[in-house]
Amino acid sequence: MNLEDHFARKEPTPDVREAYRMLANAQLPNGVDVWKGGHGTRIPCELRFGSESNNVSLYRAVLNKNWVLWYFRKPAMTAGLFDVRGVLAGFPNAEQTDLGEVTLKLHNTKDAHDVIKWINAR
Repeated sequence: MNLEDHFARKEPTPDVREAYRMLANAQLPNGVDVWKGGHGTRIPCELRFGSESNNVSLYRAVLNKNWVLWYFRKPAMTAGLFDVRGVLAGFPNAEQTDLGEVTLKLHNTKDAHDVIKWINAR
């Protein structure tokens, strides 16, 4: 997947660039696709993880200059892929949003690797 348009728009730090690239190229569980999302200006640089053909996003990664904001989304919770308490226990820096989703700031490839490992284990 060519991510250069995302990198040009956000100009991330080298560590963040590599973390985002790692997420885009991760070996995901069977049936989980990754595709570029973020049509429009509000969230122009994001990756979605789930079923592209059904437009169901289980997880989301939003590129910023100094981090990738990772979302554990409600459709994944509904599908039994995670529960909020488990994610918050596994990632002490994670936060629950008002919508009941969980976000986590990824700053480098180690952070990205931890998330990939976690979703592949489920």
